[in-house]
Amino acid sequence: MKKLFLSVLTVWLLTACQPSASVIPTPTLRPVSAVTLTPYAGPLPAATPSLTPADTPTPLPTVTPTPRLHTIRRGEDMFGIALFYGIALQDLLTANPTVNPYALRIGDQLIVPAAQSTPTLDPRNPPSPTPVGLSLPRPDCYPTRDGGVWCFAMLDNPQPFDVEGISVVFRLYDRITGEILSQTAFPPLNRLPAGGQIPVAVFFPPPAALQFDAGLELLTALPIPPESRRYLNTEIIQEEIRISADGLSAGVSGLVRLGGEEGEAGAAGVIVVAVALDDQERVVGVRRWESGQPLATGQNLPFEMQVYTAADPIARVVLLTEGVP
Repeated sequence: MKKLFLSVLTVWLLTACQPSASVIPTPTLRPVSAVTLTPYAGPLPAATPSLTPADTPTPLPTVTPTPRLHTIRRGEDMFGIALFYGIALQDLLTANPTVNPYALRIGDQLIVPAAQSTPTLDPRNPPSPTPVGLSLPRPDCYPTRDGGVWCFAMLDNPQPFDVEGISVVFRLYDRITGEILSQTAFPPLNRLPAGGQIPVAVFFPPPAALQFDAGLELLTALPIPPESRRYLNTEIIQEEIRISADGLSAGVSGLVRLGGEEGEAGAAGVIVVAVALDDQERVVGVRRWESGQPLATGQNLPFEMQVYTAADPIARVVLLTEGVP
């Protein structure tokens, strides 16, 4: 038994002395020589344009004056249109070489070149041409039965030249309420000859002031150049005026004759105006007649109309006329 025990002990001791299969021997570390690191050099940066500083202003495009279009209206001529836009008449004629300045047609368009300088405009007070001086009388105003008021005035042209583009404003000042009523009026003819007269009239509908003071102000009046031939010479012949017995109306008739030499251009239209006056030479009624057919040079055109008074009886009637190319 003792011999067997010793044999087992011997085997165990031999087994304990053998290295285990799961144990990994530790490697021996050896010093390594120092290594110099070289930084990585990437691609060279590309050249970039210099940026404009933020506070550098960018110049705005220069404003180039551009022409505009003007539609011709009744009573206008080249001189007045040039005056309205603040340009020279020759510049307007040059911009429209195919337009006959003596035969403008309503509705046609003109090229208006830009002015050399543009003034600063106030939108609250738009500029308007300074009116030519005319003689303004105190207006005559007459209340109507329904509470309205008719106002008349006869304008005088003391200038040595003809005038067109006339407009006035009538004002009624109510003495009771202090209210001021105003209305703009235009004459029944386009042209006021040098030394001539032309009527203007307005009606203030009811209810108008019962006690009032009336005033008149000239708004516009443009000179007509001597070389202008927009208005043709017309005259009334064989006129007949028949004032009723009570003076409340007058019948007017006659012939309109277009002057000029044979072969000249005729008139596209003819206007006749009857102005009724009382015994104190105050305007009490105005009536306008316009032809619906042209009139050739040297020919006559008959007309007929009735004019009524808005106040005192009619004492006499004055007839005015003009022809438009």
